[in-house]
Amino acid sequence: MPGENATMKKVLTLGAGRVSKPLVDYFIDTCGYQVTLADMDLSRAETIVAGRSSGKAVRWKDDEEALLDRLVGECDIVVAIVPTILHPTVARSCLRQGKNMVTAGFESPAIKALDEEAKEKGVLILNENGEDPGLDHLGTQMLLDEIRADGGRVVSLRSFGSGIPSFKDNNNPMGYKFSWDPRQLLRSAMEAAVYYERGKPVSVPKGQIFSKHWLLDIEGLGTFEAYPNRDCTRYIEPFGLDEDASFYRGLLRYSGYCNTLRSLIALGLLDAKDEIDFRGQSLRSFTAGLIGCSAPENLEVEMAKHLAVDDNADIINRLRWLGLFEDRAIPFEKGSRADVLLNRMMEKMSYAPHESDMIIVHIEVEAEFADRREKRFATLTMEGIPFGESAMSRAVGLPAAMAAQLVLEGGVKATGVQMPPTLPGFYKPILERLAPYGFEFKRRTQTL
Repeated sequence: MPGENATMKKVLTLGAGRVSKPLVDYFIDTCGYQVTLADMDLSRAETIVAGRSSGKAVRWKDDEEALLDRLVGECDIVVAIVPTILHPTVARSCLRQGKNMVTAGFESPAIKALDEEAKEKGVLILNENGEDPGLDHLGTQMLLDEIRADGGRVVSLRSFGSGIPSFKDNNNPMGYKFSWDPRQLLRSAMEAAVYYERGKPVSVPKGQIFSKHWLLDIEGLGTFEAYPNRDCTRYIEPFGLDEDASFYRGLLRYSGYCNTLRSLIALGLLDAKDEIDFRGQSLRSFTAGLIGCSAPENLEVEMAKHLAVDDNADIINRLRWLGLFEDRAIPFEKGSRADVLLNRMMEKMSYAPHESDMIIVHIEVEAEFADRREKRFATLTMEGIPFGESAMSRAVGLPAAMAAQLVLEGGVKATGVQMPPTLPGFYKPILERLAPYGFEFKRRTQTL
């Protein structure tokens, strides 16, 4: 509950997107903070604030530097729930104004480059406080500390995150629906990745992460496809892993997803760079152009030949389900190939109000002890609320809000650019605060 001085705390939240509501609700209703919610879509921000006296909605565009500086200067802490590409802009404003900043997104090189200046100015820029990255770090730190306290040596660490439809609402052939920024999802699909096998790095080039998928069984949940998630090198030192340890960070999807994405990438449908004039083009003619097909009446057959699959292969049926073989017009004049794919996905792969998503955070640590070898597991699952908040919005918004709360309470003394793995013990109060909201890791130990 808020203390006597809690109402004096002022939080600037940037971004009124899909995951912002639980964060704003926590600040206002649980902490008693005053919240300014800034977004380019004022009506969206006003909907989240919902007329509460402790909340204020403001229209802000990311190129309005003077307005950003004023808003930052008026608050006690900034929570940026905006695309990662905007984090440096926000961070530089925080440095100018001497204000701490919390994000849920990955720590980018551009943000890391501000570390020295942030330390000189006594400012904390705390990243990776969402679902993944975020909850995965907390569970990993918990297991690592326990193993080391028991005298164990870590030989392998694997952690996985996921945001997918709940089992009951997994009802489309893609096995996926959007619970967070669709553009960011497609951008992340094109990232490179690095993981480690017995201390040796395995590099996966950009656009090829889905070629490295494999099947993972999780007790009580089932079998999922796993594929590598970005470069895990920078976590080796803060997690204290030995030079010969195996280390893998991955994402989970329902079966069939990875090969589908491989085909979409091969067709160039995730290309967001080139702007194309779509006037007069139908979805079918657009798709024919992807493979240089001069006879659109035979498009499905030609597509199968191009992809070297059967006419009735899953990818052909999924392209058909998305509507990419239809004769209707592309609903905008200019854009990229990725824009066309996103348009189809948003129409076909959005959650209905009564449907729920599901997040899974799963961690496996293999360790050697003096008299045995063990594998310890920690698994967290959460489902969204039908007609209410998604699991992803809570899994991103609540950890970020609680991290900001801990900073405001003086519970984080560090300055500079930080993330949970670089802050020993940070996970404990965050997990304690998350527990009443249903965020708890189920534990299991297997003797090898």
